[in-house]
Amino acid sequence: MVSHDYFRRWACQKMVEASHSNIWDGHWACAVLALIHLLEEKLVPSELERLIYQNLDKTVEEHVNSEKYRNDKAYNDCRSGLIELLIQNSGTANSLGHDVIYTYYMLDLLTRSDVPATAELYQAMKKLLEGFEESGPGFVTINDENVVIHPDGLETKVERFKLTPAIVLDLFHGFSRMPQMEKSDMQLGHILTHGHAIVQLKQAFNGDGLDVLDEALFTRIDILNFANQLEAVSSSIAVSEKRWSPLEASYWEQALSDNLHGHYYKYAFSYLKLNRMAERNFVDIQKFNRILLTE
Repeated sequence: MVSHDYFRRWACQKMVEASHSNIWDGHWACAVLALIHLLEEKLVPSELERLIYQNLDKTVEEHVNSEKYRNDKAYNDCRSGLIELLIQNSGTANSLGHDVIYTYYMLDLLTRSDVPATAELYQAMKKLLEGFEESGPGFVTINDENVVIHPDGLETKVERFKLTPAIVLDLFHGFSRMPQMEKSDMQLGHILTHGHAIVQLKQAFNGDGLDVLDEALFTRIDILNFANQLEAVSSSIAVSEKRWSPLEASYWEQALSDNLHGHYYKYAFSYLKLNRMAERNFVDIQKFNRILLTE
């Protein structure tokens, strides 16, 4: 069996290459790392491991890197530099999640393995984070059109709390939106993955001032609340009665054919991990399935 560090190195190189081509390709690095977490933290039953490894292998085979990750000398300021960038960008209205998600996965990788944080990787991550900061707040689907809603001046309807795993789950469970909106923009799913990344970073680097990251998640929810007010189209999507649970084989079989840009993997890891962190034994599959809208 291939070492998990092989996949970690693949993820590092994917981030390097994404910084030179398409910043969204970093999703695949995060997806592979999410699958490794599910295995190593035993978040799923052992009988599902074979299927998860199949998903791992398929992802790496279908999204080949041009080169292998260089085993250069470690760049000692990688962690502090990326955290400083996150804090610096947290005051803008544009970095609403992917900067935090990418950084969480990579810093966690570097903390739990012997894979070196090279200067090349740091420069790649810095470029990706700056790219997210420049890209704007992203679009929201309203009445079948993709619309950019800038958060400046929006009414703040969501009460602000210090984010914890339990609060992230409550925000995710409690937010409602039309299925056709979620199918197009996956914003509800990103409440889950964005919030998860924030609380994991704050736990791992306690004392580094990362509570400032909380505001971006609440800003995302303010935008979605505003979008809900503008949505006039009734749901045109028939929500399937099928319930996809990451604790069952059918979920991973489905993911092999339709993994939503790796989101099946990140959604599963974020949801199961948050429930464990919050010490909740009940997994609400019906709520979880709202973010798995496929053809």
